[in-house]
This record gives sequence, structure tokens and C-alpha cells, in this order.
Amino acid sequence: MEATIAVAGITAGSTLAAAGLTGYITLALHKRQVMADRRRSREEARRQAYADLLTASTNAWLVIDEVWQLRPPRSLSETPPQVMLDATESLKQLDHALHLAVLHGPVSIAPSAAKLYFEAQKEYVAVGQIFIDHVGDPRTAQAIHPDNVPDRAARLRWRSSFVGEAMRATGADVDA
Repeated sequence: MEATIAVAGITAGSTLAAAGLTGYITLALHKRQVMADRRRSREEARRQAYADLLTASTNAWLVIDEVWQLRPPRSLSETPPQVMLDATESLKQLDHALHLAVLHGPVSIAPSAAKLYFEAQKEYVAVGQIFIDHVGDPRTAQAIHPDNVPDRAARLRWRSSFVGEAMRATGADVDA
């Protein structure tokens, strides 16, 4: 009888040990899967934030290009044209996209991301100053200051710089 009890005790102990080991392995695998899912979700959110920033910068510059084609107002009390309001809104969207991209990090993308926003803002302010300085002029802003027209090559360099940083941040193959 003592042998039967010993065998039953050993069997129960090994069953409990196997169940505990199985539970531990299952828990460890589940934890690893959850962590991988979170990592993938963060990376996808980061990529989306970067794409949104690039889209917002493109939209802002397209609207600013339209602003360059406007004539200064006949008077400072004149209601601004819709394209000016659109430009202001696109800069707000670019600002929002910049903040999201920077929040997703890493810190290394911040300078090139900020350059996209601040250069668009600077260009918009420059066109606005042309309008203020040349109230009543029948020429377009681009005709008034042909040296100040959009520098599309610089815009492309700024975007390329950001894309390079974004690719490094997301682990994309930069050299491919």
C-alpha cells in the first residue's frame, strides 16, 4: 500500500510540475507575443506619423505656391482670399503633423521634421510681407519678388533629409 501511495504521490507531483511548466511557458510565449504586437503597433503608428508629416508638408507648399500667384490686396482692410485661409489651415495641419512625428521619435528626426514646418511657415510669412509692403500693386507676389519665389530644390532637399532620418528611425534599408 505504501508503494501505491508513493507512486500516486510521484504521479501527482510530476503532473503538477508539468502543468506548472506548461503554464509558465504559455505565459512567457503570450507575453512575448503581446510585446511583439505592441512593437509592431508602435512602428506602424510611427510610420503613419511620418507619412502624415510628408503629406502635410506637400499640401502646405502646394497652397503656398498658389499664394505666390495672388496680387496684393487693394487695401489692408480687404477680406483675404480663400487661398490665404487655406494656407493658414494647411500650416496648422503641418504643425500638428510635426508634433505627432516628433512625439513618435526618435529625437534624431526632430531637426529635419521641424525644418519642413519652419521653412513653410517662413515662406508664407515672406509672401504675406510682400502683400503688406505692396498694397495696391497689380502684379502677383511672384512678379514683385522673382528672387523670392518658391525654392523647390530646397524643399526637395529638406524632404529628402527627413525621409532619410525617418528610414533610419524605422529600420528601413537606407543603402538599398
